[in-house]
Amino acid sequence: MPNERVPLVGVTGGIGSGKSEVCRILGALGRTVISADAVAHALTEGDPAVRAAIVRAFGQEIYGPDGALRRGELARIVFGDDARRKALDAIVHPKVFASLEEALSRLPAAAQRPYVVVEAALVFESGMDRRLDATVLVRAAEEVRMERVMRRDGMARPDVLARMRAQIAPASAAAKADVIIDNDGTIGGLEERVVFVDRMLALRFAQG
Repeated sequence: MPNERVPLVGVTGGIGSGKSEVCRILGALGRTVISADAVAHALTEGDPAVRAAIVRAFGQEIYGPDGALRRGELARIVFGDDARRKALDAIVHPKVFASLEEALSRLPAAAQRPYVVVEAALVFESGMDRRLDATVLVRAAEEVRMERVMRRDGMARPDVLARMRAQIAPASAAAKADVIIDNDGTIGGLEERVVFVDRMLALRFAQG
């Protein structure tokens, strides 16, 4: 990434912003969506090299008796310690990039146009934006995001706040993004904004 054959659009946003909903709408519009977060999840569970590196960095107990990653425990560690979060990122991000390249190489031609969506929470933090052709930031007011995550995941307010603080500041993300979609309102309003952005991006890439 970037790829001469496949125009790539990164969709990102802070926790609770609604980036997954935006990607769902884009998928319904016929766009291919690849989730970098899902790729990272699969790698931490199934890639022996990634698992071994995580164990070296965080201890054998970070994986449970059933072999599954204790994600809640890992989140508590990394979202409270910037150095350890960066250590985890250094393990996972290069493998995610390689896996995305492989997934793109397998896409049939029809699925590559007019562009492919890469959904990722850490587009700017990981440097992925340098590998993309355009970035879309989904944003919402902090209190709106807080309420969404608490309701959706049953997380305590301090835990949600810790995750928010570990991500790039909204103002910094907005300065870096090519397109911003505000998601403080209704799902109908969001769909209208996503359709508009999709048409704009499709025209941009059709023109080269």
